[in-house]
Amino acid sequence: MADHDHNHEHEHEHELEDEVIVLEDEDGQEHRFILGDVITVDEQDYAILLPIDDDLEEGVIFRIAGEDGEDMVLEDIESDEEWQKVVDAYNEYMDDLDDEDEED
Repeated sequence: MADHDHNHEHEHEHELEDEVIVLEDEDGQEHRFILGDVITVDEQDYAILLPIDDDLEEGVIFRIAGEDGEDMVLEDIESDEEWQKVVDAYNEYMDDLDDEDEED
């Protein structure tokens, strides 16, 4: 998936009416996501998008390049080094959340 501006729609089937982000892949097929989280690594924000369609099992991560009105401007992460830093930070973040849940 290349650089993306995401479109806003409201998914009324969802309990919380999460904002749906529609991204188009290189084959022109649209996939629907919700914003799962935003994490910051080295002072750069990254969007963790979680799929809501059955055809995708994994989430995706994009660099947040800024805003265009109310929309986030999302960019692919091109560098393997940057990608690994973000994945490691996200995994650590999720481990910390799991640890907090176990303490409760």
